[in-house]
Amino acid sequence: MNKYLIILAVLIFGYSAFAQTGSRVVQSIKGKVIDEMTNEAVAYTNIGIEGTFYGTASDADGNFELKIPEEMVSRQIFFSALSYKNDTFPVSDLFDREFIIIKLEPLTYDIEDVDVAAQSRVLVRILRMASENTPYNFLGGPFNLVCSFSNEKTIDDTLKVTDRGEVLIFDRTGYRNPSKTDAFKMRNYELKKEKPDYSFATGVTNFDELLGLDWVRSASSVLNPALLATFNLRLEDETVVDGKLVWVISFSQDKPTLAGSQDFHATQFSGKITVAKEDYSVLNIEGSAKSEKHNRQGKFLAVTGSSRDYAEDVTYDFRMAYSKLKPDVFSMNKKYRLNGQRIEETSTLTFNQVQMADLREITTRNYFAK
Repeated sequence: MNKYLIILAVLIFGYSAFAQTGSRVVQSIKGKVIDEMTNEAVAYTNIGIEGTFYGTASDADGNFELKIPEEMVSRQIFFSALSYKNDTFPVSDLFDREFIIIKLEPLTYDIEDVDVAAQSRVLVRILRMASENTPYNFLGGPFNLVCSFSNEKTIDDTLKVTDRGEVLIFDRTGYRNPSKTDAFKMRNYELKKEKPDYSFATGVTNFDELLGLDWVRSASSVLNPALLATFNLRLEDETVVDGKLVWVISFSQDKPTLAGSQDFHATQFSGKITVAKEDYSVLNIEGSAKSEKHNRQGKFLAVTGSSRDYAEDVTYDFRMAYSKLKPDVFSMNKKYRLNGQRIEETSTLTFNQVQMADLREITTRNYFAK
């Protein structure tokens, strides 16, 4: 499929959301969306009830099914796909038909003339859908995450220091209600290093910085719908990852903000996010940034005017991978100067196991490993 012909697809709540509210389904509309001129399937057509967030999308073969709640029988149903004219019908007109063929008329304009503005609107919608579908695509709590942590540091290209440890995370609510506040209040951990260090200057790890990369859990950066207008978005590719059709979307900010970059002193910030077409689940996020300086306790904190103990001329890249309803691996590679020394470090957090039974509740965040 031409990468510019991505289609808006609404799956915000679907049937499950209405089932939770007790709405009675009175009709199931099944059909296929095709091109009026060629009779070819129109994949991932946006199908929904006007004036609501209720809808679905056609699959790769143009097929769809939409269950109609009782309170929406009198509304209009729309069919929308990029490069096609929208079509709208009264919902009731599609009742009592076993299978419906919807023919969409191709637009006559050249896609090159409208791709930037049209694509931007589509990409915003895809990322909004990825955020809003997080509770359905990821685990709800409570659960424990059994993790491995490592930090490898090279100082002035010679001295190498390695820290390794095991981490147990307790998440009371999981991805049910993603937000920064919920993630901070409901997620705690214990970190046990192979070589404990209780010095404030050297004992602080990068663990909190790694955990803060879980944008899916905290609805941060490009997964915060309120921030999407501040990003430059571009479709990089439509491809297959682990057997799933995906969108690969690049993002950047001309002037990085704390909310967008998660870095208080960022001067450059860009990356890519991979989203599965079938359910809008986030599979991968990667990016890079530059920063004038970093607080020793993390890039999300400011360096005060009186502080002399901070990293300078920081460049770094990061990656977050997800699968099977949970995070898989978070990693960060960072270069900076600290107290006259050149330092390069690689930090990795690997999520090895999810425990849903016999949980160990943790009530604090163990910032200093033991």
